[in-house]
Amino acid sequence: MMKWAHSFITACGISLAASLVPQAALADFIDGNTLRLYCNSGSPQDEAVCIVYITGAVDAFTTAELIAQKTNGQEPGLCLPEEADPDALTSITRAWLDRRETNLAFAATLLILAAVDDAYGCDKAK
Repeated sequence: MMKWAHSFITACGISLAASLVPQAALADFIDGNTLRLYCNSGSPQDEAVCIVYITGAVDAFTTAELIAQKTNGQEPGLCLPEEADPDALTSITRAWLDRRETNLAFAATLLILAAVDDAYGCDKAK
């Protein structure tokens, strides 16, 4: 391959990789601060966003675990009881967001996972 073609391909690869980094950083739609604002605003619309965001995240976590369990036998990390309805999940997450030691700069999904794992992690059920 000609030297200039190799340099061109390398430059294109570096440009492509650099352009993907900012997009990956935007994958987390909201952080803990924003979720906490939605959950504590008192507005019915914000309350709906809070509940739907939390239950959607938990649904995604449990779906991913089910896929991992079916495809490679991975044990589940979350053992949600039947009473873990949207109100319970929201209450657990709100309490987690209100803790002084919670870093609200983290992605909201990570904070939801931490709250739900703390309450319903399979290691806690044993």
